[in-house]
Amino acid sequence: MSTYLGECYCGVIKFYCDGDPFFTQYCHCNKCREVAAPSKRDTDKLGYAWTAGYLTPSFNITSGIDNLLEISRNNAKLFLCKSCYSLIYGISIDPTKQEGIGVNANNFYFTGSMPESFKPVRHIWYINKIVNFNDELPKFKDAPKEQFGSGELWNYDDSK
Repeated sequence: MSTYLGECYCGVIKFYCDGDPFFTQYCHCNKCREVAAPSKRDTDKLGYAWTAGYLTPSFNITSGIDNLLEISRNNAKLFLCKSCYSLIYGISIDPTKQEGIGVNANNFYFTGSMPESFKPVRHIWYINKIVNFNDELPKFKDAPKEQFGSGELWNYDDSK
């Protein structure tokens, strides 16, 4: 099993994840953009988030846990570094939906090329996009049903 290392932009918070993410995706929700605005990492501020989904037990913080800033937005608790404001991860506020977390994939560092498992498989909350993507990935209006969304796909007619 692979272990992937990561850290916030300033290096205060370090973590690892056991195994490959069960998906990665681009998120265009307002919440992701809001928490990314103060980040000191430019790639956090592109108008969307790059998120790696992990089961909660696979995510482990190894240093800097006292430097986590917790904020609540809508239905999620988000954890950022107090020093550089990098988003580390987010988890549902609802205890029945906390088996998985979304880790900010910009925080991972890879030796060699990025593993295939980190390539995004979809866009979510595309209805709120500020950056348009001309890729072949599915674009959900909100989120897939397994992520408690409607499962409806966005199409260009929706923007008219």
